[in-house]
Amino acid sequence: MSKKQVTAGYWANVWQRFRSRSAGRLALRSLGVFVLIAFLAPFIANERPLYAKLEGHTYFPLLQGMLVDMGWRTWDAKLLPAEDWLDKSYDKVWYTFIPYSPASIDHRNLNARGPFERQRVESWRFRHWLGTDKTGRDVAAGMLHGTRMALWVGLVAIGVALFFGLSLGGLAGYFGDQGLVIHKSTLAIWALCLPLGLYYVVYLPGMSYEPSWISQVLAILAYLSAPLILAMLLSRVFKRILPKSGQITLPLDTLLMRLLEIVDAIPATILVLALIATMEQPDTTYMMVVVGVVSSASVARFVRAEFLRVRKQTYMEAGRALGFGHFRLIFRHALPNAVGPLLVLLSFSMAGAILTESSLSLLGIGAADRVTWGSILGGLRGQHEIEWWLAFFPGMAIFFTVLTFKYLGEGLSEALGEK
Repeated sequence: MSKKQVTAGYWANVWQRFRSRSAGRLALRSLGVFVLIAFLAPFIANERPLYAKLEGHTYFPLLQGMLVDMGWRTWDAKLLPAEDWLDKSYDKVWYTFIPYSPASIDHRNLNARGPFERQRVESWRFRHWLGTDKTGRDVAAGMLHGTRMALWVGLVAIGVALFFGLSLGGLAGYFGDQGLVIHKSTLAIWALCLPLGLYYVVYLPGMSYEPSWISQVLAILAYLSAPLILAMLLSRVFKRILPKSGQITLPLDTLLMRLLEIVDAIPATILVLALIATMEQPDTTYMMVVVGVVSSASVARFVRAEFLRVRKQTYMEAGRALGFGHFRLIFRHALPNAVGPLLVLLSFSMAGAILTESSLSLLGIGAADRVTWGSILGGLRGQHEIEWWLAFFPGMAIFFTVLTFKYLGEGLSEALGEK
């Protein structure tokens, strides 16, 4: 039996054990519902019609608007975006189920109209079924699009945390204090380029004003990869030119642990607030990156512990005896055996990232043009009366999302722990 067949059989057993638990199945189905809502949110709640006939011409404003937002197309001259799409005089029109976008302002229903209160609408078709906030924005549209933002924030933050955590924790756990022999020139190059890359990925995204989130993500990857690629190229050049007598043993594990102790000494929320305070106009993408960088400390510590365990296994010693390189040992042997427990940590970290973003939005920190569950909760600030719908609906959404990832992590932990 090949190694691939053994690995496939192991993960098949893990999946079967995970599905055998009712809590795991419920968490997986709930996650599927959240993903489906996040994907379909623009097609369920949008002020732009699905179909419109205007002056004898047929348009699809919703799809065209998506292409415009991504920078792939411009608006037609006869269908320039209006302040209120509902006021246009169409020959024929099909609206979405909720004819409001999360940022749409209904001037006839300002000052937080409740779901059961009298609303000034033309018909039941335009009623705000979950009420409005104090600025007249539809709560139902904000809830649907907030699901999209919550999952997106969690994924980006976990992706950033996984990148830094795997890189630092994996190297520290694999090499320890005696395993990494490096030339002084290479150490100097990486000491200059790594802070430069960290500066780019943390600071510059908050200063950029890209037209779409795709451009923002590509910009972050470019900011991070350019200094690292430069460091690798310069290291190869200097390694061939300079003599080998300048090599030193780098205590990588000790350095990482001291760095993690410094990070742990500062509360995560305070550290996030301090980094965000350096920006004049922090956007949601920047907030995701900052949360991910701060969360990478726990991922790095966990990965380090897993690599310390894995590197002592007999198959790792056999690989070193056969002359396998560090790259092959890390990515083909050590990392695959550390992925299982890491998935459990990422499930809980996803819930933590969503909670952190909601807390920051509740405090009014973040992009004002993005509606999230936390920003809907933040609408209660400064109110003389408690509008229960502004607290109940986003609060329950945050609760069930965090609970879903909690049960998902517990289910994975139990499934991976059984032999």
